[in-house]
Amino acid sequence: MATLEWPRACRLLPARFQAVDCFETVLDPRDLAGSDILARLFELTSTSGAGDLRLLDPSQVLFGPGAGWINPAFTLPRAARFSTPGQGAFYAAEEITTCIEEVRHHLEENLRREGITEPMDLDYRALSLSVLGRFHDIREKARARPPWSAIYDPDSYTASQSFAASLREARSSGIIYASVRRPGGFCLAAFDPNTLRACRHDTYLGFRWDGLAVARVVEKRLVTLQSRS
Repeated sequence: MATLEWPRACRLLPARFQAVDCFETVLDPRDLAGSDILARLFELTSTSGAGDLRLLDPSQVLFGPGAGWINPAFTLPRAARFSTPGQGAFYAAEEITTCIEEVRHHLEENLRREGITEPMDLDYRALSLSVLGRFHDIREKARARPPWSAIYDPDSYTASQSFAASLREARSSGIIYASVRRPGGFCLAAFDPNTLRACRHDTYLGFRWDGLAVARVVEKRLVTLQSRS
């Protein structure tokens, strides 16, 4: 176990995804004292894209600024290294460069699998957040040796998902691990939303697919235009 404090962790999401703002605007966190609050919130958000809130314990549903970026990682789970379609995790990295390499790998893999050869630009939203909590730390494990070689397998998530399931049963808050796609980079798979705070949109990144690979990544910034009289 290790205490992790990242004041400016990073997460990338396709720009088409928006924050689910009901967590920031519908209720005050103090309202959680109500006995039927989760059931009521589920009714309010059942058609909003918030996902299935029943996948979270009521104490883990976040409210306030940035909550709409965090909760969906758990209420709309997907299969990845330490998560499954039934048990979500919030993935983040210590540095944006690590995020870029992780996304780049999976983006190239998916586009090649789909046989897309036409050049295109794909926009991603960079989120910034703070992380504070105690997590299982496997950053220094020798990836060439069992069982860590299977957990760090670049192509299969079978062992890593099983490992994560055993930690969840032990009420783990998540896993700190070495990036598989960027040597020297570190990532987090958080199982408890309460370890995450102040998540906000930071900037946009454009991934340029040239038909064979992601050839470049550029940062996009909003420019304020001078008004015309």
